[in-house]
Amino acid sequence: MSTVAFAAIAILTLVAALAAATLQKLMHAALSFAVMFVGISAFFFLFGAEFVGLVQIFVYIGAVAVLIVFTILLTRHDLEKVRG
Repeated sequence: MSTVAFAAIAILTLVAALAAATLQKLMHAALSFAVMFVGISAFFFLFGAEFVGLVQIFVYIGAVAVLIVFTILLTRHDLEKVRG
């Protein structure tokens, strides 16, 4: 296992997780959430668990993250009109 690859994936995953938790715009937070899942699946590939990495990509990125993005897009309200 390459230490440099592990460190790069760890930094990417942690930054994406922190961004998903702290960003004010929901769309940016949802995309950071998807990037975090990519980092987690990269860990699985790095550790030799390719099947689990593919399941992680298909289920979490392909379903959960896309569902969150579509929910945000379909339920978005214009805040300027509400504030008056």
